[in-house]
Amino acid sequence: MRDFYVGYLPKAPTTLARFIRKVVLSLAVIAIVLALVLLAGQMPFANSSFEYGKIRSFEGTIEVRPYPTLLVARPGKIRENEQYSMYLLVSPGKHGADDLIAGFDGRAVRLQGQLIYRDHQTMIEIEPGSISVQSMSPASQVATVDLGEVTVTGEIVDSKCYLGVMNPGQGKVHSDCAARCISGGIPPILVTSDGKNQFLLVDADRKAIGRDELREFVAERITIRGELLQRGDSLLLQIDAGGLRHTTDNQLSAQKASLNARR
Repeated sequence: MRDFYVGYLPKAPTTLARFIRKVVLSLAVIAIVLALVLLAGQMPFANSSFEYGKIRSFEGTIEVRPYPTLLVARPGKIRENEQYSMYLLVSPGKHGADDLIAGFDGRAVRLQGQLIYRDHQTMIEIEPGSISVQSMSPASQVATVDLGEVTVTGEIVDSKCYLGVMNPGQGKVHSDCAARCISGGIPPILVTSDGKNQFLLVDADRKAIGRDELREFVAERITIRGELLQRGDSLLLQIDAGGLRHTTDNQLSAQKASLNARR
């Protein structure tokens, strides 16, 4: 006679209880294995950081163009184009630092802020009201070297989130946030598809790109042709924002075929 469970009885029949126990344990093992598989398939978090709440002091020279930057002198005798570390400056929230550094262009200052960094790129979120002029000599002009025309494929992101405030700070999941940050004055950068290079985007006059000119291309795969520039330890890509077009699969395949043919 097969076991039959009656709901008001304190215990289920032995055979039925064993069967249910096996089912529950099997489902638990399947859930754990599935979770591990999904975890292994996720992209690893980038080696980036935002030192939230850790206020540091910095001394250097402010440059307004193309984007607010603090030039910090490096100690020791080094090559001319490596005399300064260049820290991009932003305000708290989704805002660039234009308003905070107004009137300080070319002046030696001391300021406070929180570090944001990823790989070799560093940014400072300025503590409002912390900038003060110093008596030290300002930094000398940093030369911009033209490295020639290049064509690169990648994704346009906002530098603040990408460098460490958000993780991940790129891709479709971050597109709305990136668009709002760039519209608020956060410097836009192009990250190549392989993630190995980052280019600060500037317009044809080597100035900041209009805040809404890149809106429809944010977080999209895009191929850009422009002039590659080096300024200190930063790479810039001088582009015509009005001539940008979305990259199709056919265009990407053609680019790969062209690269393979050159090899």
